[in-house]
Amino acid sequence: MKDDRSFHLRLQEFCDCFMDTDYQRELEDASRGVSGDPNADEEELSLKFFGLAILYGATQEIKNFSLKKGRDGKVLFSVEGKGSYQLPPPRPQIADRIFSIARSIMHLEKDQGALPFSLGLRNDRLDLNLKMEKKGAEESLTVIFPQS
Repeated sequence: MKDDRSFHLRLQEFCDCFMDTDYQRELEDASRGVSGDPNADEEELSLKFFGLAILYGATQEIKNFSLKKGRDGKVLFSVEGKGSYQLPPPRPQIADRIFSIARSIMHLEKDQGALPFSLGLRNDRLDLNLKMEKKGAEESLTVIFPQS
């Protein structure tokens, strides 16, 4: 059965569901495609990875994270904060789906664009900026966190 709820709402629900977990461990599982649900599809895994990355970034006080896919299909997931570091990237199919979800949330039809994005988290919200760029087979998503 197709889920008719918006990606924005579903992303908020995933964040709410995983808010009390170990984000880094869950991200590592999601990067390998482990969901705990043998029937989980790529869309679910993509929303899970995207939501966990946002939660991880918000709790680790990072500046931004970037998900990049190169011409060769290799995916990188980098985090910039007090120091720059990498976490395990998702599989290429999951990265492609995350790009698609982000474009849908942003209502972005062009190859590049940026947009403020507010994510409701229980009784609060997180205001982010999303930036997307696409050049041929290369694509990237950067999520920029507010700085205090």
